[in-house]
Amino acid sequence: MTPDFEAVIAGLDTTTTAAAVFDNRPAAEDFVKAVKEADLGLNINISTSIDGAERCCHAADLCRHSVGYSLEFEGKTEHLPNEDVLKLATMCGHGMVSESLAKKMIDWVKEGRRTPEQAVSYLTRFCSCGVFNPARGKRILEEARTRTK
Repeated sequence: MTPDFEAVIAGLDTTTTAAAVFDNRPAAEDFVKAVKEADLGLNINISTSIDGAERCCHAADLCRHSVGYSLEFEGKTEHLPNEDVLKLATMCGHGMVSESLAKKMIDWVKEGRRTPEQAVSYLTRFCSCGVFNPARGKRILEEARTRTK
């Protein structure tokens, strides 16, 4: 489960999309600056708060083009899983992290059967698009564990 970035880049032989996940804003800002400086003609979609996207763009001296809003879960939500499960399961852009697995990992972390790092490693394997954020997943699992103590 060690990332091999060079193998990913070498494996891109057709026009496609690629994802990069950052666990801190300065790293994301540096990435946006580097892409701009390389002048590759690429579009960059930043999935974060509007303020976070604005800051990344400002750091790279770019003008933000557009905004898409996520409005949380509305309507009859009583049959949805709890908030922690939803946070983990919806992190994959293609819905490949199942709610059942997310719940199981939360339970195992609470029971001490897995560490947050181990649980995140399991969850990350199912995200085929690569946008599951392990650092955020670990925070969610740690928060869920401490709420039950």
